[in-house]
Amino acid sequence: MEPVSNAAIIKMKVEYENTLRKSSTENLRKKFPDRPWIQEVQSAWVSKNELLALLEDNKANGLRIHYGCHNESTSKDPRADYLGLHNVILVATIDSVNPDNPTTENSVDQLDVTKTEQANAMLPPPGSYGGSGGDLIPLCPPNCP
Repeated sequence: MEPVSNAAIIKMKVEYENTLRKSSTENLRKKFPDRPWIQEVQSAWVSKNELLALLEDNKANGLRIHYGCHNESTSKDPRADYLGLHNVILVATIDSVNPDNPTTENSVDQLDVTKTEQANAMLPPPGSYGGSGGDLIPLCPPNCP
């Protein structure tokens, strides 16, 4: 990862707004006509404590960010529901070849297949990420500051 200027960040955000977010919002409104307020996500937020818990519970030295789309309802409140929205899935990784200087080429996702295939009742308790990834990150919209 390299530092990037504020100007570059603004340009990338504007490009996203004018291309992907705009067309995705149009598609979402067609797909969910009963939710005319729906908008594609601008951002996601996660706390330092949650990131550290994900990394520490998996004894990880890296983090992979997967892109996904919510395919199930997440709230009984239709205005707060993430159904259809893009999201990010955070997965701890381990590079055992270069543990002090991990690389994407050598990093392996730390997902325990037996846990991810079991019913939710069998997953670690909320806030315990051993063998699991992180999801249901506050998305904006609908959860904008």
